[in-house]
Amino acid sequence: MKKYLFIGLTILIGTNLAVLSGVAYNRMDEPTAQLTLTERELALPYNIGSQKENSGLSLSIHWRAPSKTSQYDGHNPYYTYNSRDIKISKDVLLALGFTPEDVLNNNWIESKELYWAFEFDGALHQAEIKKAEASYQRALSNYEKLPNKENNNQKQRSRKALNNEKTMNSRLFFIEAAAHYEALSSKYANKNNIVIVKGLAQPHFDERDKHYQLQLKHLSVRKIMVPSKFASHFDRLKSKHSTNSTAPRYTADVHWGKRLEPWIVDVKRLTP
Repeated sequence: MKKYLFIGLTILIGTNLAVLSGVAYNRMDEPTAQLTLTERELALPYNIGSQKENSGLSLSIHWRAPSKTSQYDGHNPYYTYNSRDIKISKDVLLALGFTPEDVLNNNWIESKELYWAFEFDGALHQAEIKKAEASYQRALSNYEKLPNKENNNQKQRSRKALNNEKTMNSRLFFIEAAAHYEALSSKYANKNNIVIVKGLAQPHFDERDKHYQLQLKHLSVRKIMVPSKFASHFDRLKSKHSTNSTAPRYTADVHWGKRLEPWIVDVKRLTP
């Protein structure tokens, strides 16, 4: 019995040392990126209101892919969160390390960890605001021409979508993926609103439109642990989904390290 207990403790200690070593290595040298995010990009867990305390609290990273113009027209409202299928060329598919023959012949090709570049609060987000504004103006025009119930509902939905785009939705946008870190780090060097992370992606071939697509599955690190010294900043906060709040209630200064893994260095409460 003592033998197995000793083995178990040895494994546990070894695992903890490996984790701590990884954390220390990640935070060596200068951060690869630094951003001040808000609740728009770092969401509280759904059940936070039922927790007695916020020890062990993690914030989920909310990110987006740019919406496609074809998703809406004069008869449909602006939809914020689109499919995370990105149209790519055969050359890009090859550069990412996938074989076209495998993609065409195997619908269940294995996902691969790639390097992803994100833009924060930049041109991509401004483009989304313009799309939402254009959608609202079309809906408003339709209502003014024919003020019926259907057009009024469309106007209200488009107005809400525009307001959400300006005040609530994530401003962290996927730009592109690469098989090698250097391909992105050199391209976006000296741009302080770009962060490079790791994420899983899976290619497939769209038989209807006859082109390759890259499905963005999820980030390799999807949540960021809140250090215990900042836990009190989240006291009495409930998940956004259970409140009528629109404005962000906190900010967090986030750094990404050598392993492209994030950690929180500071938190500020914006509302009482």
